[in-house]
Amino acid sequence: MTDNKSFYKYKTLDNFEFLLDLILKERLYAASYSELNDPMEGVIKVEGKIPKDQEDHWERLINTFRIVCFTKQSDNPLMWSHYADGGKGCVIEFELLDSQKYHKISYLKKPVIKKNDININKAFEILKYKEKPWKYEAEYRCLIKEKKFMPISIKSIIFGGRADVTKVEMLMHIISFCKPELKVQKSSPINLVEKMGLLQGHIRHYAKRTDKDVDHCDKCYEFEIAREYFGKA
Repeated sequence: MTDNKSFYKYKTLDNFEFLLDLILKERLYAASYSELNDPMEGVIKVEGKIPKDQEDHWERLINTFRIVCFTKQSDNPLMWSHYADGGKGCVIEFELLDSQKYHKISYLKKPVIKKNDININKAFEILKYKEKPWKYEAEYRCLIKEKKFMPISIKSIIFGGRADVTKVEMLMHIISFCKPELKVQKSSPINLVEKMGLLQGHIRHYAKRTDKDVDHCDKCYEFEIAREYFGKA
């Protein structure tokens, strides 16, 4: 667990309807077991031999759950590459609802299962493991049943530096009408996440006072503009 409540979901700008559904309805799709991209998900080693009907039973147990995957890393170059179309997509910053439980994925070796441990609780535990090559994702996930979507609270959107301008403008047009308070940023085209400009959000202005008196120094009247975005060059 961490004090930082923000999680991140990397997305492409393709399939606009899915991205808009995520942003406007503030919900994440919960994938079925068969939709996961790791072929070793849910694969177990069992002590001794088990009959085919128990193998089928294990598959049914694993398919009981739907999985929502995300990370706490907002600036992972591999994640930008693999899940956000090589910097042409975006990252959605969000928080979970208070009632939602999440799990940090373990990249250690999966435990060997005993034949009499093939049950729903063990299936739940095994879905918290992934193979070591996936460690770069630093994944967290929620395991839910039946529902295909999980509600979230979106905090901001970061477009990649290589995002198509036309697509960004189209999304911004929709977002500005439907969610005008949502902070939207765009990464630098040179360095994916270190330099960002604000596309939409709050700007606060602090103006110099003109009613100076002897109790105030000149330094107190400096004109200051505070902008809520990262490092404008």
